[in-house]
Amino acid sequence: MKDRIYGPKFRKIRKSNHITLIKAAQGVTSKSSLSLWEKGNDNLSFNQVLTLLENNHIQSIEFIENPILPELLVMTHQINTYYLKSNISALYKYTITKQKAATNNPQSKIVFLKYCYVCNFYQDLSQDYIFSEDDKKRLTNILLQISNWHYEDIFFFGNTLGLLNSQTIHKLANRLIQYSINTNISTKRWYISVLDSLLNAISVLIRKDYNLAKKLLHQFKQLPLSDRYAFEKIYIKAFQSYIDYIETKDDTKFKAIIQTTELLDLPDLKDGFITGFKQVKQIYG
Repeated sequence: MKDRIYGPKFRKIRKSNHITLIKAAQGVTSKSSLSLWEKGNDNLSFNQVLTLLENNHIQSIEFIENPILPELLVMTHQINTYYLKSNISALYKYTITKQKAATNNPQSKIVFLKYCYVCNFYQDLSQDYIFSEDDKKRLTNILLQISNWHYEDIFFFGNTLGLLNSQTIHKLANRLIQYSINTNISTKRWYISVLDSLLNAISVLIRKDYNLAKKLLHQFKQLPLSDRYAFEKIYIKAFQSYIDYIETKDDTKFKAIIQTTELLDLPDLKDGFITGFKQVKQIYG
């Protein structure tokens, strides 16, 4: 999450609660990164923001202004709590609750999508694939019917990728890219969510079908990325280094990315890239 609204708003709440930068940033990010984010000059992931709010006892309703977000944010907060603590049993119970709600409300698309959202994270954490083929078909049909992408569409697409097959992920991501270009979504406050969802799609495809990932990465580069999207540009280079390694077994470009994260003092980004590269090596040798 990076723009000139949420960072400054967090700063205002933090200062009113007499919380220092050092204390606020503890366990989430560095003091300097938090300071830059509060000024709208740096990026924090959605999960980092959720952890930041939790650690500093700030209610999400205080923080999010968009009326669409509070319900999704509360739900995400709950999932994030279980996921980060690897609490499989609690996440399973939460998933089953949402599954029953979807079963009891078969006509409600939003109730079903909430179940898909929770199930995506449960399956990723547990490797217990409870999402049925009928559910997969329904989710695919719902997403493929999107013609005008709104925030909720992007949110649910980006958070159900683990339930979709490679071809569907690529098709939907390509549609989102073309829609973004044709309708100039880059002017929207939530354009960062578009980019995050597409980068997540590339990341998933690298592990499932790197040829499709390679195509999607090329398509992604058509999107307008100003200097404010420095982090997204680093991700692009990292994913490109994964693909280069898969094809050549040369990790030179990947090592250069790691050096960049070290120079910029981005330990979380560095750790994430290293984990991703290890997974690529396990899959492709």
